[in-house]
Amino acid sequence: MTAEASILMPRPSLKRRSVDFTSSKSFGLEHKVLHKSTSTNSLSSNNSAGSTVSLRCNARDTKDASLPNIIVPARDLLKPKRIRSFGDLSKAVTVDGQESPQLSLSDSESDDSVNQLSNYKVDKAAARKRSLVEKVLLSTWDEKFEKGLFKYDVLDCPSKRISGKYAFVAQLNEGRAAKKRSTEFTMAEVRQNFDANKFNFQKATQDEVLFQFELSPGEYTSSYEDLSEIKGDANFVYINISPIEYGHVLLVPKVMQGIPQQMDNRSLLTALHMAVEVNNPCFKIGFNTLGAYATINHLHFQGYFLTAPFPVERSATEPLGIKTGAGSVEGEGGDKSTLTKGRDEVGVSISQLVDYPVRALVFELGSNLEELAEVVANSCRTLEGKNIPYNLLVVDCGARVFLFPQKFDLRKSNNEIPEHVLETQVNPAAFEIGGHMVMKRKEDYETITEEKVCELLSYASLTGQEFEALVSQLFD
Repeated sequence: MTAEASILMPRPSLKRRSVDFTSSKSFGLEHKVLHKSTSTNSLSSNNSAGSTVSLRCNARDTKDASLPNIIVPARDLLKPKRIRSFGDLSKAVTVDGQESPQLSLSDSESDDSVNQLSNYKVDKAAARKRSLVEKVLLSTWDEKFEKGLFKYDVLDCPSKRISGKYAFVAQLNEGRAAKKRSTEFTMAEVRQNFDANKFNFQKATQDEVLFQFELSPGEYTSSYEDLSEIKGDANFVYINISPIEYGHVLLVPKVMQGIPQQMDNRSLLTALHMAVEVNNPCFKIGFNTLGAYATINHLHFQGYFLTAPFPVERSATEPLGIKTGAGSVEGEGGDKSTLTKGRDEVGVSISQLVDYPVRALVFELGSNLEELAEVVANSCRTLEGKNIPYNLLVVDCGARVFLFPQKFDLRKSNNEIPEHVLETQVNPAAFEIGGHMVMKRKEDYETITEEKVCELLSYASLTGQEFEALVSQLFD
């Protein structure tokens, strides 16, 4: 293997992904499986003309209906070990201190293996140790694929690691470029009202739902119900019909309530819980605002599996001397976070990225997941109030959150971005800024270099002066 970027090894066969998730214990997280024979609406029905009509995810079609449901305990207090999701991934540590069996690198120890990325391997030993949420997610995702619900086969999309110090990952995804739904919203305003007349996830079919995702403070173990009544505050996990990677899903909190694409504590806490319960450092969760390349104004998070670490996970950080604790800072809208500087108590640590193309804040879990959600969400709402678009990236099984204030679209509107960058048609959202470049054209994929990626991402970043001023506004 030369110093050129190496191609990712082929993805696993879909048929090999079917796993039994009825085991009573998985990956250190106890769970149970409940089978119900509840009378339920079918996912499709016949109209007066006798043709089949798929049921939607709106209040009318979900009335008296049932869907699979995963109930997870509200694990607000955690004692995580530091996970850095890079290096020897086969020995990565999860938030529960368990070894991660999902991750495996090339068996070769030669210099050529540095750029080689392995399959997301499936073997019986690893399958037994997967968490309940991961087992259900991947098994049902494969079932949806076999039913032809995706617009293209993402396993056919070539990927490679780009040579250089950041080890960016590039993927050629021409199907997403051609078939992804275009945005129906202006990029000029981060905060826009929910519009039921435009596409939203209530208009998606129930066939696209993998399961409901329910947090329960009274539960001590995760459980799976093959049928559960749909409540008015249900969180749905959908397939992304235009996937970026294997297992690409959409988490939509309180789908029936029509919440716009703006952050709140409870919704972010739900996303963090999903990262905790998947319990696999390969699984990343992203969030994009309007103006930062969200295309649907209906509150949602995205997540998928990638065997390579995101380059941003490997980047150095510099502490800002801020930890949660005594005292308080009032966020935009009157919300308060208990923040103080220079305290030693366990709390959320806040740092900034060092030597990365995009400036960002990094929030690290202390011991309280709810506190992490509160601190991050308050910062997000402050940005929204200032009409600053941003992206979030959740890594390390929910233990770290990157917040990227960005201005790529603003610079684009001001004609500040060179034409050769715009011609790539790459819109840097959470995953691209994290270092997973989804290329839309074959010529760009074949000629991509680290220098080109850094140039593109640099146009998304705030300037040093802008970032420093924003940090002061958030925390001083």
